[in-house]
Amino acid sequence: MGRLIFLLALVLAIAACGGGTTETVTVTGPPPSTETTVVTVTLEPEPTISTSQPALRSPTFQMPSKNIGCATSQGVLVCDILSGLKPEPNQQCEVDWTGMEMERLGPAQPRCAREAPAAPGSPVLEYGTSWSRGGFTCVSQKSGVQCRNQENHGFLLARTVWRQF
Repeated sequence: MGRLIFLLALVLAIAACGGGTTETVTVTGPPPSTETTVVTVTLEPEPTISTSQPALRSPTFQMPSKNIGCATSQGVLVCDILSGLKPEPNQQCEVDWTGMEMERLGPAQPRCAREAPAAPGSPVLEYGTSWSRGGFTCVSQKSGVQCRNQENHGFLLARTVWRQF
Protein backbone atom coordinates (compact mmCIF):
# COMPACT_ATOMS: atom_id res chain seq x y z
CA MET A 1 0.00 0.00 0.00
CA GLY A 2 2.87 2.37 0.82
CA ARG A 3 4.36 1.74 -2.63
CA LEU A 4 1.01 2.56 -4.27
CA ILE A 5 0.79 5.88 -2.39
CA PHE A 6 4.37 6.70 -3.38
CA LEU A 7 3.70 5.97 -7.06
CA LEU A 8 0.47 8.00 -7.04
CA ALA A 9 2.38 10.90 -5.48
CA LEU A 10 5.02 10.50 -8.20
CA VAL A 11 2.34 10.64 -10.93
CA LEU A 12 0.87 13.81 -9.37
CA ALA A 13 4.34 15.37 -9.22
CA ILE A 14 4.88 14.56 -12.91
CA ALA A 15 1.50 16.14 -13.73
CA ALA A 16 2.45 19.31 -11.85
CA CYS A 17 5.66 19.66 -13.88
CA GLY A 18 3.82 19.80 -17.22
CA GLY A 19 4.80 18.22 -20.49
CA GLY A 20 3.09 16.72 -23.48
CA THR A 21 3.51 13.01 -22.85
CA THR A 22 1.42 10.22 -21.43
CA GLU A 23 2.86 8.39 -18.44
CA THR A 24 1.56 4.94 -17.44
CA VAL A 25 2.43 3.49 -14.03
CA THR A 26 1.65 -0.13 -13.21
CA VAL A 27 1.77 -1.29 -9.60
CA THR A 28 1.66 -4.98 -8.71
CA GLY A 29 1.53 -5.96 -5.07
CA PRO A 30 3.96 -8.52 -3.58
CA PRO A 31 2.96 -12.22 -3.67
CA PRO A 32 0.41 -13.59 -2.96
CA SER A 33 -1.44 -10.45 -4.15
CA THR A 34 -2.35 -10.35 -7.86
CA GLU A 35 -4.05 -6.94 -7.87
CA THR A 36 -2.86 -4.52 -10.57
CA THR A 37 -3.57 -0.80 -10.59
CA VAL A 38 -2.96 1.30 -13.73
CA VAL A 39 -2.89 5.09 -13.54
CA THR A 40 -2.73 7.09 -16.79
CA VAL A 41 -2.08 10.84 -16.82
CA THR A 42 -2.24 12.84 -20.06
CA LEU A 43 -0.49 16.18 -19.82
CA GLU A 44 -1.01 19.12 -22.17
CA PRO A 45 2.02 21.33 -22.78
CA GLU A 46 1.84 24.96 -21.74
CA PRO A 47 2.66 27.38 -24.55
CA THR A 48 6.15 28.80 -24.36
CA ILE A 49 6.48 32.55 -24.68
CA SER A 50 9.46 34.38 -26.11
CA THR A 51 10.27 37.99 -25.38
CA SER A 52 12.43 38.54 -28.46
CA GLN A 53 9.65 40.43 -30.31
CA PRO A 54 8.69 43.88 -29.05
CA ALA A 55 5.26 43.91 -27.42
CA LEU A 56 2.43 44.63 -29.85
CA ARG A 57 0.41 47.66 -28.77
CA SER A 58 -2.23 47.37 -31.47
CA PRO A 59 -5.82 46.33 -30.59
CA THR A 60 -5.54 43.88 -33.50
CA PHE A 61 -3.07 41.27 -34.66
CA GLN A 62 -2.81 38.44 -37.15
CA MET A 63 -0.99 35.15 -37.13
CA PRO A 64 2.05 34.66 -39.42
CA SER A 65 -0.09 32.37 -41.64
CA LYS A 66 -2.51 35.29 -42.16
CA ASN A 67 -5.34 32.76 -41.62
CA ILE A 68 -6.29 33.99 -38.12
CA GLY A 69 -6.88 37.59 -37.12
CA CYS A 70 -7.89 38.91 -33.70
CA ALA A 71 -9.25 42.23 -32.46
CA THR A 72 -10.45 43.63 -29.14
CA SER A 73 -12.96 46.40 -28.67
CA GLN A 74 -15.24 47.43 -25.80
CA GLY A 75 -14.30 44.46 -23.60
CA VAL A 76 -14.75 41.77 -26.28
CA LEU A 77 -12.04 39.74 -28.04
CA VAL A 78 -12.87 38.27 -31.45
CA CYS A 79 -10.56 35.91 -33.32
CA ASP A 80 -11.69 34.91 -36.80
CA ILE A 81 -10.24 32.24 -39.03
CA LEU A 82 -10.48 32.63 -42.81
CA SER A 83 -10.62 28.85 -43.37
CA GLY A 84 -13.69 28.65 -41.11
CA LEU A 85 -14.31 26.95 -37.77
CA LYS A 86 -13.56 23.23 -38.16
CA PRO A 87 -15.17 21.06 -37.15
CA GLU A 88 -18.33 23.17 -37.09
CA PRO A 89 -20.09 23.47 -33.71
CA ASN A 90 -23.29 21.50 -33.11
CA GLN A 91 -25.32 24.70 -32.59
CA GLN A 92 -27.25 26.21 -35.46
CA CYS A 93 -25.72 29.16 -37.34
CA GLU A 94 -27.69 31.04 -40.01
CA VAL A 95 -24.53 32.40 -41.69
CA ASP A 96 -20.96 31.13 -41.10
CA TRP A 97 -18.90 29.89 -38.15
CA THR A 98 -16.08 32.42 -38.39
CA GLY A 99 -14.06 31.91 -35.19
CA MET A 100 -14.22 32.44 -31.43
CA GLU A 101 -15.19 35.32 -29.17
CA MET A 102 -15.24 36.12 -25.45
CA GLU A 103 -15.71 38.96 -23.01
CA ARG A 104 -13.22 39.90 -20.25
CA LEU A 105 -15.27 37.78 -17.85
CA GLY A 106 -17.00 34.51 -18.66
CA PRO A 107 -16.49 31.65 -21.09
CA ALA A 108 -15.48 31.78 -24.74
CA GLN A 109 -17.90 30.74 -27.45
CA PRO A 110 -17.91 29.98 -31.18
CA ARG A 111 -18.69 33.02 -33.35
CA CYS A 112 -21.48 32.95 -35.93
CA ALA A 113 -21.12 35.94 -38.26
CA ARG A 114 -21.60 37.06 -41.84
CA GLU A 115 -17.89 37.40 -42.66
CA ALA A 116 -14.55 37.07 -40.95
CA PRO A 117 -12.61 40.34 -40.59
CA ALA A 118 -9.21 38.64 -40.61
CA ALA A 119 -7.46 41.87 -39.58
CA PRO A 120 -5.54 42.40 -42.85
CA GLY A 121 -2.76 44.88 -42.38
CA SER A 122 -2.60 44.22 -38.63
CA PRO A 123 0.75 43.57 -36.97
CA VAL A 124 1.88 39.93 -37.08
CA LEU A 125 2.14 38.11 -33.75
CA GLU A 126 5.14 35.86 -34.40
CA TYR A 127 5.03 32.24 -33.24
CA GLY A 128 6.11 31.82 -29.62
CA THR A 129 5.19 35.39 -28.63
CA SER A 130 2.27 36.81 -26.69
CA TRP A 131 -0.12 39.77 -26.96
CA SER A 132 -1.99 41.34 -24.01
CA ARG A 133 -4.60 44.07 -24.04
CA GLY A 134 -7.78 44.98 -22.18
CA GLY A 135 -7.79 41.93 -19.90
CA PHE A 136 -6.96 39.43 -22.66
CA THR A 137 -3.76 37.51 -23.35
CA CYS A 138 -3.09 35.52 -26.52
CA VAL A 139 -0.12 33.30 -27.36
CA SER A 140 0.82 32.64 -30.98
CA GLN A 141 1.96 29.07 -31.67
CA LYS A 142 2.57 27.14 -34.88
CA SER A 143 -0.37 24.96 -33.81
CA GLY A 144 -2.72 27.99 -33.55
CA VAL A 145 -3.55 30.83 -31.21
CA GLN A 146 -4.51 30.37 -27.56
CA CYS A 147 -6.28 33.23 -25.77
CA ARG A 148 -7.43 33.73 -22.17
CA ASN A 149 -9.45 36.36 -20.33
CA GLN A 150 -9.27 37.72 -16.76
CA GLU A 151 -11.08 34.66 -15.37
CA ASN A 152 -8.72 32.29 -17.21
CA HIS A 153 -11.47 31.20 -19.60
CA GLY A 154 -10.37 31.00 -23.18
CA PHE A 155 -9.98 29.12 -26.41
CA LEU A 156 -7.58 27.49 -28.82
CA LEU A 157 -8.17 28.29 -32.48
CA ALA A 158 -6.37 26.53 -35.34
CA ARG A 159 -6.97 25.48 -38.94
CA THR A 160 -8.33 22.02 -38.09
CA VAL A 161 -9.35 22.29 -34.44
CA TRP A 162 -10.87 24.68 -31.93
CA ARG A 163 -11.52 24.26 -28.23
CA GLN A 164 -13.00 26.42 -25.52
CA PHE A 165 -11.94 26.14 -21.87
